[in-house]
Order: sequence, then structure tokens, then C-alpha cells
Amino acid sequence: MSQFFIENNLLKVGINQKGGELSSLLSLKNGMEYLWQANPKFWGRHSCILFPYIGKIWKDNFRIGKKIYHGKQHGFARDLVFEKIVLEKEKATFQLKYNEKTLDNYPFRFLLIIKYTLKKNQLHITYEVDNLDNQPIYFSLGAHPAFNVPLKKNEKRSDYFLEFEKVENAKTLEINDGYIDGNFRDVFNEKNTIQISDDLFSKDALVFKNLKSNFLHLKNLIGEKIWTFTFEDFSYLGIWSYNQESPFICIEPWFGVADELNANWDFRKKEGIVELGIGKKFICEHSVTIYK
Repeated sequence: MSQFFIENNLLKVGINQKGGELSSLLSLKNGMEYLWQANPKFWGRHSCILFPYIGKIWKDNFRIGKKIYHGKQHGFARDLVFEKIVLEKEKATFQLKYNEKTLDNYPFRFLLIIKYTLKKNQLHITYEVDNLDNQPIYFSLGAHPAFNVPLKKNEKRSDYFLEFEKVENAKTLEINDGYIDGNFRDVFNEKNTIQISDDLFSKDALVFKNLKSNFLHLKNLIGEKIWTFTFEDFSYLGIWSYNQESPFICIEPWFGVADELNANWDFRKKEGIVELGIGKKFICEHSVTIYK
């Protein structure tokens, strides 16, 4: 499957046509690859786009009215081929449009557009959903970028921590077998930091709702900023890694979350779902700034 590149004098970015996902974030200053390179031993993806739902849906089914639809975790967009619309030196645009096959398992007519734009040492990723239907459409949307942590062979994942913009007291929503179970737990250290310890993800992803912060930094133990990730447009933030040995962490801005245990409600009433009116557009953006 085709891979496309954009670059400036600081960064080179790869994008896969399958899934429209970011596949490389390479510093041209030091030759360092910041994005996880999809080693299937741990997790065989780079930065998948989550649409039209996020996380697990109860028993791989969801209901709209009286009709039941079938789907897999995180939706179908990450496994479909996006159409390349724009490819210039420092920006690229890809899109995915509904078709007869998507309508079988998701009954809404949509256009999903992903724009990648380089601005100096920043990569901006913009998402747009257009309602092409003659009725409101309902969806969740999110990103799942995985970053190499640690970055050097002689380091451990625990040599790094996440520092949030503001003091946080949010608790993570606990996950049971991939579903939200209604419980919460504390994870913040010293008010606005999370140490990336070996057992941080022993109970699956951290999932935060309505954080005060609009961005976070990855820092090493001497306090150097490695990168900054902004997520101010998003309602939820997930942080995940596969297991104790996985040399990456995912920073996941979301609109929506996984189903709760024993969920049996209409998809249109699912937590975090976006309702988009006829002829309307939904736009959001996150970015990453590389310092090294």
C-alpha cells in the first residue's frame, strides 16, 4: 500500500494511504524517529484514525432504533484505503467517503477528511467530518498515535514522564476487558505529572474526561522537553501502551469512549457521541511539536 511524504528543513512525515494514518515522524536534525514503527510483536499499527466509534462496542454490535449493526473495536476507517486529495511539499490531505459497504454496518453518509500540515517543528493534524446525508449523522472520532518511548537503546520507558499544562485532579475511568466499568482511580503524581512506570498500564489504558490542560509534554528525568502534544479541541484523552515491555506510548485525543459493560442503548445516545446536522461540518485538530 502506498506511503506518501511531506517535509521541511526540520521534519519528514510519512502517511500511509491505508487508514490515512501517520507512519513516520522523523527529525532531520538528528535522524531520530519519534513515531512507533508498528512492530507486530507489540502493536502492529502506527497512528490509526478511530471512526465512527472508539474502543469496544458491546459484543461487537450497536443499535440504531430497532436495527442492529455489527462492528469491530475502533471502527472501520483504520482498515480502509483513503483517497489522496492534496500532496505538496509541506502538506497533504486524504479523504474517506461512505460507500455501499460502509452503509451495511454504519447507516450514515459521511466524508472524513484528514489534513497533515508542517509548520517549522510542528505537525498539525486536522480532522473534518462532513454530513452528506439527508438526516443528522452520529459518530465518534479519535486519534491513536504511538510514540517511541524510550528513544535511545540505553534507556528505559521509566526514564520519562508526562507533564500536563495545568494541575490536574481528574481520575482515570477504569477499563474491564476493554469496556468502561464505572469505576475511577488516581494516577497523577505531584499534581500535574504522570510517571511512565512499568505498571502504569497494568489495568489497560488511562482514560480522562474534561481535563483542564490543553497540552502535555514528554520529558526525560533531567527535565528536558522531548515533544509537546496539544489536544485542546477534544473531550477525552486516552494514554496507552500494550504491556510492561512495549517501547512506546500512545497519546489519544477522542470524541467518545468505549461502551460501558452491558451497554444496551441506542448508538445515538452513546457517551461522547457527536451529532452533526444536515449539511454541517465538524472540525478538530491536534498537533505535536518536536524539540530535539
